[in-house]
Amino acid sequence: MQPILPREQGVSPVQMWILLILSEGPNYGYNVIQRLDEMFSGFWKPKAGTVYPAIEKLMDGGLISGRVEHREDAPDRHYYTITLVGERALMVGMDRWGTMMEYIEEYGERHRAIRKGSAEMTREELGNLLVRFGESLKGGEVEVSAHLPEMKPETMRFPERLVYKFLYAYIEGGREIEIEIEWEQKDA
Repeated sequence: MQPILPREQGVSPVQMWILLILSEGPNYGYNVIQRLDEMFSGFWKPKAGTVYPAIEKLMDGGLISGRVEHREDAPDRHYYTITLVGERALMVGMDRWGTMMEYIEEYGERHRAIRKGSAEMTREELGNLLVRFGESLKGGEVEVSAHLPEMKPETMRFPERLVYKFLYAYIEGGREIEIEIEWEQKDA
């Protein structure tokens, strides 16, 4: 059998979650949907129209196998089991997703810290912060955590010429201003 997706793409997020659930033991489709619903706690509401096609693709790719349990008093149940190929795909996928989550967390930490720091300030405090930051910038070096204590300690060194962007946007009924400073990092 051919792998479900090219090696460089891995499996989809929904397929990853299904493989993760099936790694705990055989399960049937409706219960997989229930488990996904529990795991996501309302953040995402899994639907049969999403989950069953993902299960079919996993079966077509040989990542899971299926069997039917015939029941007299109720509809038949289709049980699914992760295969060795599926276990390998899950491990590779978890490594990839783990790496991606590290990048997201690092970016999010920096982004949240900036937003948190500015969101909790009065106009005067924010103005003073921008003045102090500007004075440090003129000197060519900024210790970020000195201005925003919730940030990781990091010293940024700036060349003489900088590119800036001033962004003004209407977002969900509010307004947002972002100032971006770009420069080419020179090795010391």
